[in-house]
Amino acid sequence: MTYRSIFVHVDDSDQTALRLDAATRLARHYPAEVAGAYIVSTRDFTPTESALLPPDLVKARMGAVAQAQKEAEKRFRAAAAAAGVKSLQWRAPAGDPLEAAVLQARYSDLAVIGQPVHKGPDAAFSAGLANAVVMDSGRPVLMIPYIGAAKTLGERILIAWKDSRESARAVADALPFLKDAKAVLAIAVSPRGDESVQEYVSDKAVEGFLRRHDVDATVNRMVAPDIASGEFLLSRAADFGADMIVMGGYSRPRLSRFVWGGVSNLMLESMTVPVLMSH
Repeated sequence: MTYRSIFVHVDDSDQTALRLDAATRLARHYPAEVAGAYIVSTRDFTPTESALLPPDLVKARMGAVAQAQKEAEKRFRAAAAAAGVKSLQWRAPAGDPLEAAVLQARYSDLAVIGQPVHKGPDAAFSAGLANAVVMDSGRPVLMIPYIGAAKTLGERILIAWKDSRESARAVADALPFLKDAKAVLAIAVSPRGDESVQEYVSDKAVEGFLRRHDVDATVNRMVAPDIASGEFLLSRAADFGADMIVMGGYSRPRLSRFVWGGVSNLMLESMTVPVLMSH
């Protein structure tokens, strides 16, 4: 298993450069094709809207959108050229932006998006995009923090292990990273001091799974209250010198929508290294 196609989210923000840096570095390493998709919260007018609005307004909007797409494509191609990546695709999908992001991710081996912003006019869209891509694409999603990725990416990986479908999926999806890593540390957090039989069995099972894929990792089970497990994992990642965290993307239903679970939400708010999530 390896990554042969990487989707990277491109928009008008300064964070695009950080995502392009990570995506092109990974594409050069594996090697992989990079598909840049320009997806923003603003969109073209629908045919109905265009028919009802003044022609000058419609023309101005179309011109502004076309120019923004052109500038974004120029940045994408420049980043790829600087990294020596030649296998490229550029896309500017129409329609609902969240649906477009999910589809772009679904037909790639790996999606690279940014850490959701929590302030400003794009905060709701940013959070919605991250939620949609992780929960609905069926693909691993690598989120790049505001500060970008370190000079190394995936050399020292912390796995936030839990006996769950999401966590098992994340570990399997991250195998290309894990097999190349110089050091892998798996941490499982228990709210109690005693380890249950099920926890012991799951820890040994994932160790065996990793070992069969030539990944040397031991699950370290540690104690922390549920409400503090996110902070605990971030602290251990810093102590370990991790340049990537692998974890399941958890959610809970609320009024037919999904919102992030507690640990996932904390990671999204406080991440300082790239986080690979799978749901």
